[in-house]
Amino acid sequence: MDQPPLTHDHEPLGLAPGGSLVVSLALALWLAYKAARAFVVWLDHHSTDHPTQEETPMTDPRPRPLRTAASWIGGTLALVSGLVGAGVLTDTQGSATAAVINAVLVLLGTFGVVIATEHKVTPVSDPRDTDGTPLIPAPEPMPFGFK
Repeated sequence: MDQPPLTHDHEPLGLAPGGSLVVSLALALWLAYKAARAFVVWLDHHSTDHPTQEETPMTDPRPRPLRTAASWIGGTLALVSGLVGAGVLTDTQGSATAAVINAVLVLLGTFGVVIATEHKVTPVSDPRDTDGTPLIPAPEPMPFGFK
Protein backbone atom coordinates (compact mmCIF):
# COMPACT_ATOMS: atom_id res chain seq x y z
CA MET A 1 0.00 0.00 0.00
CA ASP A 2 1.62 3.16 -1.18
CA GLN A 3 0.58 6.25 0.72
CA PRO A 4 1.65 9.76 -0.16
CA PRO A 5 4.31 11.14 2.10
CA LEU A 6 3.11 13.21 5.04
CA THR A 7 3.90 16.88 4.84
CA HIS A 8 3.37 19.77 7.16
CA ASP A 9 1.50 21.77 4.49
CA HIS A 10 -1.95 20.20 4.94
CA GLU A 11 -5.00 22.36 5.69
CA PRO A 12 -6.65 21.84 9.06
CA LEU A 13 -10.17 20.43 9.15
CA GLY A 14 -12.89 22.98 9.67
CA LEU A 15 -14.96 25.41 7.72
CA ALA A 16 -14.21 25.95 4.09
CA PRO A 17 -12.81 29.34 3.13
CA GLY A 18 -15.58 31.93 3.43
CA GLY A 19 -17.70 29.83 5.76
CA SER A 20 -16.62 31.79 8.78
CA LEU A 21 -17.82 34.96 7.04
CA VAL A 22 -21.34 33.52 6.78
CA VAL A 23 -21.35 32.48 10.43
CA SER A 24 -19.99 35.88 11.48
CA LEU A 25 -22.61 37.65 9.39
CA ALA A 26 -25.41 35.54 10.88
CA LEU A 27 -24.12 36.23 14.40
CA ALA A 28 -23.83 39.96 13.70
CA LEU A 29 -27.40 40.07 12.34
CA TRP A 30 -28.71 38.16 15.36
CA LEU A 31 -26.90 40.49 17.77
CA ALA A 32 -28.17 43.56 15.90
CA TYR A 33 -31.73 42.23 16.11
CA LYS A 34 -31.42 41.52 19.84
CA ALA A 35 -29.87 44.93 20.51
CA ALA A 36 -32.59 46.74 18.52
CA ARG A 37 -35.32 44.79 20.32
CA ALA A 38 -33.79 45.52 23.73
CA PHE A 39 -33.54 49.22 22.85
CA VAL A 40 -37.20 49.36 21.80
CA VAL A 41 -38.31 47.64 25.01
CA TRP A 42 -36.14 49.98 27.09
CA LEU A 43 -37.46 53.02 25.24
CA ASP A 44 -41.05 51.82 25.66
CA HIS A 45 -40.60 51.45 29.43
CA HIS A 46 -38.90 54.82 29.85
CA SER A 47 -41.06 56.90 27.52
CA THR A 48 -43.68 59.14 29.10
CA ASP A 49 -45.52 60.19 25.97
CA HIS A 50 -47.44 57.05 25.02
CA PRO A 51 -50.26 57.84 22.58
CA THR A 52 -53.79 56.79 23.40
CA GLN A 53 -55.58 54.00 21.55
CA GLU A 54 -57.69 56.49 19.57
CA GLU A 55 -54.60 58.31 18.27
CA THR A 56 -53.02 55.17 16.83
CA PRO A 57 -55.67 52.95 15.24
CA MET A 58 -53.00 50.91 13.41
CA THR A 59 -51.40 49.71 16.64
CA ASP A 60 -54.50 48.28 18.27
CA PRO A 61 -54.16 44.73 19.61
CA ARG A 62 -56.32 43.16 16.90
CA PRO A 63 -54.58 40.55 14.75
CA ARG A 64 -53.30 41.95 11.48
CA PRO A 65 -52.44 39.00 9.23
CA LEU A 66 -51.77 41.11 6.13
CA ARG A 67 -49.27 43.29 8.00
CA THR A 68 -47.58 40.18 9.40
CA ALA A 69 -47.37 38.53 5.99
CA ALA A 70 -46.03 41.71 4.40
CA SER A 71 -43.40 42.00 7.13
CA TRP A 72 -42.22 38.43 6.58
CA ILE A 73 -42.11 38.84 2.83
CA GLY A 74 -40.29 42.16 3.01
CA GLY A 75 -37.82 40.69 5.50
CA THR A 76 -37.18 37.68 3.28
CA LEU A 77 -36.59 39.83 0.20
CA ALA A 78 -34.32 42.14 2.21
CA LEU A 79 -32.37 39.10 3.45
CA VAL A 80 -31.91 37.88 -0.13
CA SER A 81 -30.70 41.34 -1.16
CA GLY A 82 -28.33 41.42 1.81
CA LEU A 83 -26.92 38.01 0.94
CA VAL A 84 -26.32 39.18 -2.63
CA GLY A 85 -24.65 42.34 -1.36
CA ALA A 86 -22.44 40.32 1.01
CA GLY A 87 -21.38 38.03 -1.82
CA VAL A 88 -22.94 34.89 -0.35
CA LEU A 89 -25.32 34.66 -3.32
CA THR A 90 -24.54 35.69 -6.87
CA ASP A 91 -26.65 38.28 -8.66
CA THR A 92 -28.31 35.53 -10.69
CA GLN A 93 -29.13 33.45 -7.61
CA GLY A 94 -30.52 36.50 -5.83
CA SER A 95 -32.66 37.49 -8.80
CA ALA A 96 -33.95 33.93 -9.20
CA THR A 97 -34.78 33.67 -5.48
CA ALA A 98 -36.60 37.02 -5.51
CA ALA A 99 -38.50 35.99 -8.68
CA VAL A 100 -39.63 32.72 -7.07
CA ILE A 101 -40.78 34.57 -3.93
CA ASN A 102 -42.71 37.09 -6.04
CA ALA A 103 -44.28 34.35 -8.19
CA VAL A 104 -45.45 32.48 -5.10
CA LEU A 105 -46.90 35.71 -3.71
CA VAL A 106 -48.83 36.42 -6.88
CA LEU A 107 -50.27 32.89 -6.93
CA LEU A 108 -51.19 32.97 -3.24
CA GLY A 109 -52.71 36.42 -3.62
CA THR A 110 -54.75 35.42 -6.64
CA PHE A 111 -56.06 32.21 -5.13
CA GLY A 112 -56.63 33.94 -1.80
CA VAL A 113 -58.81 36.61 -3.41
CA VAL A 114 -60.76 33.98 -5.35
CA ILE A 115 -61.34 31.78 -2.31
CA ALA A 116 -62.24 34.70 -0.03
CA THR A 117 -64.70 36.32 -2.43
CA GLU A 118 -66.18 33.50 -4.50
CA HIS A 119 -69.03 32.77 -2.08
CA LYS A 120 -69.95 36.47 -1.92
CA VAL A 121 -70.56 36.85 -5.67
CA THR A 122 -73.77 35.94 -7.51
CA PRO A 123 -73.05 34.35 -10.89
CA VAL A 124 -74.85 36.14 -13.72
CA SER A 125 -75.54 32.92 -15.67
CA ASP A 126 -77.58 31.32 -12.81
CA PRO A 127 -78.39 33.84 -10.06
CA ARG A 128 -79.71 32.28 -6.84
CA ASP A 129 -80.07 33.43 -3.24
CA THR A 130 -78.44 31.69 -0.27
CA ASP A 131 -81.33 29.19 -0.07
CA GLY A 132 -80.91 28.18 -3.72
CA THR A 133 -84.06 29.95 -4.93
CA PRO A 134 -83.61 31.40 -8.43
CA LEU A 135 -83.55 35.17 -8.50
CA ILE A 136 -85.87 36.86 -10.96
CA PRO A 137 -85.50 40.42 -12.21
CA ALA A 138 -87.75 43.06 -10.67
CA PRO A 139 -90.55 44.33 -12.90
CA GLU A 140 -89.84 47.52 -14.76
CA PRO A 141 -91.40 50.53 -12.98
CA MET A 142 -94.05 52.36 -14.95
CA PRO A 143 -93.57 56.06 -15.47
CA PHE A 144 -95.53 58.30 -13.09
CA GLY A 145 -96.84 55.25 -11.23
CA PHE A 146 -99.33 54.15 -13.99
CA LYS A 147 -100.15 50.50 -14.49
